[in-house]
Amino acid sequence: MTTRRRHALTIAAALSGVALFAYAVQRAGVDEIIDGIRKVGWGLLPILGLAGLRFLIRASSWRLCMPPSSRIPLGQAFSAFLAGDAIGNVTPLGMVASEPAKVFLTRHRLATRESIASLAIDNLLYAASVVGVVILGVVVLLVTVPLPFEWREAAVITIVVAVIGIAVALRLLQGTWREDGGPRPPWRESLAGLRRSVLAFSSDQPWRGFRVFLLDLSFHVVAIFEVFLTLRWILGDGSPTLAQAIVFEALNRVVTVVFKFVPFRVGIDEALSGVLAPVIAVQPVAGVTLAVVRKARNLLWTGIGLLLIAAHPAHAEPGTDHRENAPARRI
Repeated sequence: MTTRRRHALTIAAALSGVALFAYAVQRAGVDEIIDGIRKVGWGLLPILGLAGLRFLIRASSWRLCMPPSSRIPLGQAFSAFLAGDAIGNVTPLGMVASEPAKVFLTRHRLATRESIASLAIDNLLYAASVVGVVILGVVVLLVTVPLPFEWREAAVITIVVAVIGIAVALRLLQGTWREDGGPRPPWRESLAGLRRSVLAFSSDQPWRGFRVFLLDLSFHVVAIFEVFLTLRWILGDGSPTLAQAIVFEALNRVVTVVFKFVPFRVGIDEALSGVLAPVIAVQPVAGVTLAVVRKARNLLWTGIGLLLIAAHPAHAEPGTDHRENAPARRI
């Protein structure tokens, strides 16, 4: 995609998001949303703290995916992760921009090959945890809400598709290309590289992958608690339930993954949260306000991430991987 097209896509996505944001806010009621934000008040500080804790957890899981001999300090991993997330938020490229940014920001301490491999493993395990949270949210929705038959049918299909997707991913990671089949297509070569990284990672310390997955699950636990806390301030006397927080967070994970090309998911999160809210016995304005508070939190942490990029030395020496010249195994 050319630079001009990327810019056009960014502008189109941003304008569409702003229009959808304005519609969602107007439909829910501007005064009611402002009142909900006032109820949160100084509660925004612990919300920001919980978001920072989530970044710290993701940085910790990324570090565990690095070779022990070249693992970078937690503070540096945290800064790189925060900066990469900021780049992913302000551009329509998502992970295409955020992951190379992390590689660039750690290049003077971590070799490029090791950085790419560790990020690939980390994102693979994180994706598995996201699928788990989405399935949990759908199950909770089915169990706690008397949905129409069509909705229940769609929910069951979602679970089945997710399980099939996991099975297909596991099968691809096991390797399906025959050695006598000639050169692999580029996408299969990339998959083979990921497979080699996963095998090396799991053979080094078998329990390390499980520890990373547990850290990713704790990331989602903190996120659910953040939603619960925010809703409690917004609703006041109408305290939320844990089930409602789980469903909202499952929706948030889907929005983050599917609409990553929309900067900050402007308008998407607000509109879908407002639609979901009455389904789980929450006022639509509370769902929109929840999304607006999340947007304020994202803006602040993105600002910090962009400042970290601006302060990063541009001429740092890249790290060295002593294994880069070693022959790679055919898998």
